[in-house]
Amino acid sequence: MEMEYKDPSRRGRWIIVLGLVLAVAAAGGAFYIINSAQQSAGQGSLKYMTAVVAAKPLSAKTQLTADDLIVRTNIPVDDTNNLGNFLATSPDQLVGRILGVDVAAGQLVTLNLLASTSVGGQFPILGPGETVGPNSDAWRAVSITVSDDHAVGGMLAAGMTVDVLMSVVIPAPPTAKDNVGPGGSLAPTPTPNPSAPIYTSGLSTKVTYQKMTILARQGTYYILKATLPVAEEITQAAIDGATFTLLLRPDQDTRILNVSSLGATTSRILQRYGLLIPQVYPVDGGFPSNPPIPAITPPPSASASPAPSGAAPSGSPAAVPTAAPSSGG
Repeated sequence: MEMEYKDPSRRGRWIIVLGLVLAVAAAGGAFYIINSAQQSAGQGSLKYMTAVVAAKPLSAKTQLTADDLIVRTNIPVDDTNNLGNFLATSPDQLVGRILGVDVAAGQLVTLNLLASTSVGGQFPILGPGETVGPNSDAWRAVSITVSDDHAVGGMLAAGMTVDVLMSVVIPAPPTAKDNVGPGGSLAPTPTPNPSAPIYTSGLSTKVTYQKMTILARQGTYYILKATLPVAEEITQAAIDGATFTLLLRPDQDTRILNVSSLGATTSRILQRYGLLIPQVYPVDGGFPSNPPIPAITPPPSASASPAPSGAAPSGSPAAVPTAAPSSGG
């Protein structure tokens, strides 16, 4: 009986291929099991929180609306966002409030980023980075009433920096010295003092406060950031009937200027610009006639072409004829 011959090398190749397949499958299974175990171990201790984030980039001094905010419930908790009571979990905590800093899209909008320090605050008093310390200024918010024609046409808004002009009626100071009688008693009739300057009651205007920030505006009411002494002065001046004018200041100009030599009164304006003082009409002798207006010097001719012979260029004075030179002899 003849036996069938089988090549052992062919069977060996199949065994090797099968072994490789099993090895790859085992390695893949081991990698999957280890990776799943690691992920499960990491997720076992991972905590998530619910918080409000910005739906889009927001600028400082923006009054927040519901469209500016998104609630996220899958924010992993770590050391950078575990802010406790500063976290906002509902848009109701933020809508209507004003940001104190710029916020990027997707950034947590926390309560410590707001300009106002209490719920319902509609404008900031302290700016970003300002704190209250033992030696810091006592900043307050004070309101003044300024009509649109005294407030850059009503174009002013919160966040702008202004200088404040104060116009107030000044009563005339006494221009005569008291007549002191015997024994130091005052005589009923003062003695005129010709050497004293003569004053009269009238309106006086001056730059009184510089570099003041508008915190908020409602119609003709302006809320300004001021120290306690300045707030007292503004309040007293308003009660005395002062009129305020707001001058818009460029953001780049942070100087505090020396205004000791400034100030305007009607008499000073009359003197500086030579304005005429009205008189009762008619006046005996009539009014002096106005002096003649000086002749206006004509501009040079812009024409490049020569003027016709015997004619003066347009816009130029006529040529003055000159005497012909006399011939010799």
